[in-house]
Amino acid sequence: MVDRIIKVLKEKNISGYQIREKSNGLISQVSADKIKNGKTQNPRKSTLELLVKILCTHYNVSKDWLINGKGEIYLDNDDSFFLEKHGVRFEAIEIIDHFVQNKDEYFKRSEYLKLFVKDLVEKGVTERLNELKEYLNMININSKN
Repeated sequence: MVDRIIKVLKEKNISGYQIREKSNGLISQVSADKIKNGKTQNPRKSTLELLVKILCTHYNVSKDWLINGKGEIYLDNDDSFFLEKHGVRFEAIEIIDHFVQNKDEYFKRSEYLKLFVKDLVEKGVTERLNELKEYLNMININSKN
């Protein structure tokens, strides 16, 4: 897995600074650079897990490929809303439909699950809305020119 992480870091020219920023300082710039340059042979499990999350979330890398070496390295960037889990992509509408149709059953099973889903949805919606606002601002600026 480390070799695949290094491959992506080099292909995408991702700096230690970028990793530090994306990890909110949990991975230092020096540590990220050492991993990228092969100087750290056995990074901590927590560091690897965070690197996988960063590469999948911010650089469109397949989690299945990073972990297992299976499938394509990069996911298609089609600007749709989706959830990628274990290399399988679920479109947002599929997930929403599933939860809407089955919400009572999910919420009956666990109050914790109800709070967890609510928190995830709020975070995801906030992130997606911010992305959409940025996109709409770019469109507005371009249409004015």
